[in-house]
Amino acid sequence: MKLFEVKIFHILTVVLLTSEATLRPIESDRYHNYDSLTQLLHEYATAYPHITQLFSVGQSVENRELWVMRITDNPDMQEPGEPMFKYVANMHGNEAVGREIVIYLIQYLCDSYGRDDRISGLVNSTDIYIMPSMNPDGFEHAIIRDCEGVTGRNNADNVDLNRDFPDQFDAQPRSRPRQLETEALINWITSNSFVLSGNLHGGSLVGSYPFDDSALHKSGFYSRSPDDDIFKALTLVYSRSHSTMHLGRGCPQYSESFPNGITNGAQWYDVPGGMQDYNYLHSNCFEVTFELSCCKYPQVDNLPTEWNNNREALIAFIEQVHRGVSGFVTDINGQPIPNATIQVHGIDHTVKSASFGDYWRLLVAGTYTLTVTADGYEPRTVSGVIVTNSTGTMLNFTLFHNNKPLQPTKFLHHSNEKLEEFLHLYASKYPSITRLYSIGKSVEGIDLWVMEISDNPGIHELGEPEFKYIANMHGNEVTGRETLLLLIQYLCENYGGVTSVTQLIDNTRIHIMPTMNPDGYKKAREGDVSSVTGRYNAEGVDLNRDFPDRLNRNKKSRQPETKAVIKWLKEYPFVLSANLHNGALVANYPYDSTDSRSARPPSAYSRSPDDDIFQQVSLAYSMAHPRMHLGHQCPGESFVNGITNGADWYVVVGGMQDYNYVETNCFEITIEQGCQKFPRASQLPKIWQENRDALLVYIQEVHRGVKGFVMNSEGVPVSNATIKVLDRNHDISTTKQGEYWRLLVPGDYQLLVSAPGYNPLLKNVTVSSGNAVQINFTLSANSSHPHDLQSQGVTTNATISHVKNFTENRTDQSQSKVTTTGGQSVAPSSTSSHLQIQTTVITADNVHKISNTPSDNTAGTNHKPTTKEPADSKITSNKKSLDTLNIKKHRFLVGYITVMSVILTAGLVLIVFLVVQLRNGSTRPSDKGFHRVPTGEDTYHNHMELRSMPRQSHPLLGQNAPVSSGEEEI
Repeated sequence: MKLFEVKIFHILTVVLLTSEATLRPIESDRYHNYDSLTQLLHEYATAYPHITQLFSVGQSVENRELWVMRITDNPDMQEPGEPMFKYVANMHGNEAVGREIVIYLIQYLCDSYGRDDRISGLVNSTDIYIMPSMNPDGFEHAIIRDCEGVTGRNNADNVDLNRDFPDQFDAQPRSRPRQLETEALINWITSNSFVLSGNLHGGSLVGSYPFDDSALHKSGFYSRSPDDDIFKALTLVYSRSHSTMHLGRGCPQYSESFPNGITNGAQWYDVPGGMQDYNYLHSNCFEVTFELSCCKYPQVDNLPTEWNNNREALIAFIEQVHRGVSGFVTDINGQPIPNATIQVHGIDHTVKSASFGDYWRLLVAGTYTLTVTADGYEPRTVSGVIVTNSTGTMLNFTLFHNNKPLQPTKFLHHSNEKLEEFLHLYASKYPSITRLYSIGKSVEGIDLWVMEISDNPGIHELGEPEFKYIANMHGNEVTGRETLLLLIQYLCENYGGVTSVTQLIDNTRIHIMPTMNPDGYKKAREGDVSSVTGRYNAEGVDLNRDFPDRLNRNKKSRQPETKAVIKWLKEYPFVLSANLHNGALVANYPYDSTDSRSARPPSAYSRSPDDDIFQQVSLAYSMAHPRMHLGHQCPGESFVNGITNGADWYVVVGGMQDYNYVETNCFEITIEQGCQKFPRASQLPKIWQENRDALLVYIQEVHRGVKGFVMNSEGVPVSNATIKVLDRNHDISTTKQGEYWRLLVPGDYQLLVSAPGYNPLLKNVTVSSGNAVQINFTLSANSSHPHDLQSQGVTTNATISHVKNFTENRTDQSQSKVTTTGGQSVAPSSTSSHLQIQTTVITADNVHKISNTPSDNTAGTNHKPTTKEPADSKITSNKKSLDTLNIKKHRFLVGYITVMSVILTAGLVLIVFLVVQLRNGSTRPSDKGFHRVPTGEDTYHNHMELRSMPRQSHPLLGQNAPVSSGEEEI
């Protein structure tokens, strides 16, 4: 019965149909010699291809394979951000218990996957490698029930493999070459980014941690590694999870005693050339040695007991790979930086980032300072990193090229006159990348200047997102005003000289407004900490309470500054924005208001439909700031990770960030840059230094998610098409050129694109971290809407040509997978409309330079999508003839009759089909009705609390996805 249940389970998880022989239980009544071990491992690799991969890292002296079973949810790829763990057993051939229990562990992990939430989550989030025997030759010569002997301990060349690795204290030249098994393990260890490892031995009952030897080479000397604390903590996890190891009694025949069942290796006895020290000193891997039984090769009857003693310990130790700090090291463009060095201050041991820029640093609970360095980049230090024992801490680093960027050296507060002079100076010095323009005037007639920085200023380039910074909305909150002037200087002076700056400007159209309230600034006073002098505009109005509220609660005439910004938002297709303030140190995201209509609504978390992406972009700024992410920098305030929902802090009705989000395509947050509103000029150098990287990193966030074009079947851009993310109540619209940008966090989505006169198109999309990848939509005409489709998009031949060329050039860059899928249903736009469904896997891609398209500055209107018919399809005149009305009635009747006929015909066909099926007695469902059992990954992450952020945090995730395409109209 048990075999039958296991077999049915694997059908449900869409593994494969296997025979009872393949899924037989492991025989605990015997040891597995090399042949039976090889056979068993191949059987499990065949039975569980979706989570296993069997390979050899080399051969022994007698040509036996050194088998490794890999167990993870995607065994055919290396997943960015997923830590690698390994168990190595039977290094000494006669120490056989570890060999057998890791065989049981392989079976346990495979058979429990999809049935046990904890195991499913562990396999889904961890890349696990298990080597049952490092010394298969020795095992073949070992003798069962030999508890204390040495027969079979060494390899076929009679070498102790745990004395054969390079040793830190041995400077003498070797008299013999290293053994084949040793060389194979060295190559395996150094060519992979293992994080944690267990080396399983026998002959005692204790966990032994580095260092295994010392320069004195004598037993009884505690040889402390720089990571002694974490090694003890890791070893204790195994010991305390083991049925008896934690008792510390050791083995009676040796009169041993180990407090809590652990010991420093060298203090127990000196082991020069040991494998665990080699792992720690020559790779990222922290390895501990576990002695599992007092008898090295016990009789078979003991094996079930040994498995029961060790099973929980084996699992708990694997889970420790997720503790400490982990994340990604990338450059300003989101590209991974492999081989970066991660240094924890106060611990003289570093780890390196892996090929995807991902890193893992095991640490005990505490507060740390981390510095990351890499060749060609400026070092980056983050202080106040909090690590707990219960959950891993995610910390990403963005590094900047160190090709000597020019830094501002002059720091002062600029009056309105000096500010205007500064802007004109840089616009004249750098005309190839700047354009200075005014969006309007303040109450007192002062221009509201904006500096555009782009490689083609004055031109909206197809596919290039537009970004903006606004500062000094409250006239007495001034650090944003000054840091934006310094940002303009930094970008201009380093363009063409610093790669990261050049790429950012080449691929982004940046708009910077240093002051929105110049009138208020004139009244403000340097040194002001918390007053309201100069906060309001010349009419005494708080401009951050003056925008139309999403619930229409502040109906009133708008101030000139507010009107100018609203008009500006409608003219440019902004994607992302930040509004810079003072008075706290936090990144604040929508909603700022709640649904309460009370005159003084209480604070409460007011979640927008895009709460997750707002948190992501807010964290990007906060984590790039050396102090903001600590969350408790101003007296009386505390913000987790330095971010907060606006209304959860305090309610703002009529705020600018909510208006951006609700009324346009633009996602805006508010950044409070410091506790003091108008700090002294002497403080500006530090303020700039703290905010420089954060300002640059935040701009890069505009390149996240999904972007592309919406066109009709003739290649004509479709303007004002609606881009809807299903199950997310916030839509965006395309520009006049059919462009769209949709910010999204990594995950699976369904994107529905619709426009009047076209059939809606649905795509299943998997978004990964990193830069957005272009995904285009081609809409087919809806025959029931005989509109002039040419009027739905830009009709100039030049623009159509540019769009066609742009999308054709992007075809090979998108690395997207499009396949046919079914079973979707979306309400059609009309009776005869049909919905097109595509499945698209979006992988990471660089933001590429696109063709220059001359156009005016209002390249794309940035307003919310509408369901109204196009202007040319409306009845705008009373001169419509009666004949036209009759034709429309006739068309409606014909359409209605046609639809009813189709429905009746389909009903008759269904009835006939059911009658035939019942007559034939065909009631058994097909195998296609089975679906994979949920893996329980989410439950596991809740159980272990391994991450506070999504595991997928890297631009190359999914890079190796196969490319295919298909489309089906339903």
